[in-house]
Amino acid sequence: MAGPASASAGRIEPVGREIELRTTRLLLRTFSVTDVEDARAYRDDPEFARFLRHIPQPFTREHAEAFVTLNMTEPWETMPTFAIVLEGQLIGTVNLEIDPANHTAMLGYAIARAHWGKGIAVEAATAVIAWAFATHDLAQIWASTDVEHVRSRRVMEKLGMTFDSSDAREVIYRLRR
Repeated sequence: MAGPASASAGRIEPVGREIELRTTRLLLRTFSVTDVEDARAYRDDPEFARFLRHIPQPFTREHAEAFVTLNMTEPWETMPTFAIVLEGQLIGTVNLEIDPANHTAMLGYAIARAHWGKGIAVEAATAVIAWAFATHDLAQIWASTDVEHVRSRRVMEKLGMTFDSSDAREVIYRLRR
């Protein structure tokens, strides 16, 4: 896999097909090397990363380059990650981890804090879910979050997902076709 220096030099090409989904307000597309600064800007926020323990803080340019490179090079067939673009600016992601053998996919989403509470996560995830059910042989999409992450739980409920289970740290919601 190419490293971050390659991403900044523009030599990484997205793996899989180029795809765009459009909603009323958003463009959902594959990542581009031009996304590094926007990714760094919204992910370098301790409150944004509070429930996303895998996101280092501070989130440096090197982290942003690695993040964009990863999203450009993961196999689209099983790990599609859509860049959420609002008014020309990258403000978040919606991703899937598709398990073709079990006809399931895990849904993930992350939106810049400046855009919380505006329905953007629901709008973006709704489009990706519709695309996933239409283009993959999925019976179910599931998502999980920290038990205390009330905003994320509310997104799952607005997506029509139903509560499945929880433990001391995590809740799981499911959406069946």
